[in-house]
Amino acid sequence: MKRVLMVGMLGVLPLGLMACSASSGAPNGGRPPLPTGAEVRFPAAPGNAYLNLLTDAGESVYQISVPSGSTSAEVDPAKWAGATTEAKAQPVASLLPAGVTGTPTISTPTAKVLLLHWLMWQDKNTNGTREAGEDLAVLSHDRVAYASAAVTVDFTTATPDMHQTWTLSSGWSRAEHFVFLPENQTTYQRTLSSSTLNRTTLHLPTPETSQ
Repeated sequence: MKRVLMVGMLGVLPLGLMACSASSGAPNGGRPPLPTGAEVRFPAAPGNAYLNLLTDAGESVYQISVPSGSTSAEVDPAKWAGATTEAKAQPVASLLPAGVTGTPTISTPTAKVLLLHWLMWQDKNTNGTREAGEDLAVLSHDRVAYASAAVTVDFTTATPDMHQTWTLSSGWSRAEHFVFLPENQTTYQRTLSSSTLNRTTLHLPTPETSQ
């Protein structure tokens, strides 16, 4: 009797293992998608809100809807990083602001750079199109940056009275804004540097001389 029972159990066991290892039929085996590690944080979103990534000319390269009341959203760099968006990059010298005094120092003059910014808007009339008066009053001085080659740019502007250093790595990165006013000086020091932390926080509008 014991021998028969053992044979029966051994006959059932492989079938059980086969059932546990069977595919769910979903393309990824039913597993949730892996997090991208990129995140944008913001004040509680109103209804019908969208998070939009734009060029300085206002061209959208990426957009997602944001649930009402949420304060952060995971974003997917793979959706905007690619040849189509990278083709929008311009010679880095052309991106310097007006009012530069003296001669800027550019480590790689041939580098092309694209600086993108995050924007939130509310589709007030629910027509699916961003229109005048729908932008929300939040921003970040950080940028989503693309550089065709690693580049460092050093320059000074008269208005605002500011010395700036941009340090961008090759490819895509989050360019982090940092600014301070040294003691007993009138010239602000600002850096825009590629960071490995891909987290951006949107806040109420502040001048460029502010964090």
